Amino acid sequence: MERKMNNIAEEIINYQKDNDIPDTLLAFKLHFSVEELHNIKSMEKSPSQDEVNIIKEILG
Repeated sequence: MERKMNNIAEEIINYQKDNDIPDTLLAFKLHFSVEELHNIKSMEKSPSQDEVNIIKEILG
């Protein structure tokens, strides 16, 4: 069954594509581990509200 991508995961992926930023650099900017970023992008983990706020602040 195909899962619909959540908004935050889609925003992260689009930001990375538009700005040519690899996971390691974005994780560094967010102060997340690469594993945390991967889990959010793959929707294995739902980010907390604090994490969402950090992501939105960095992504603009």
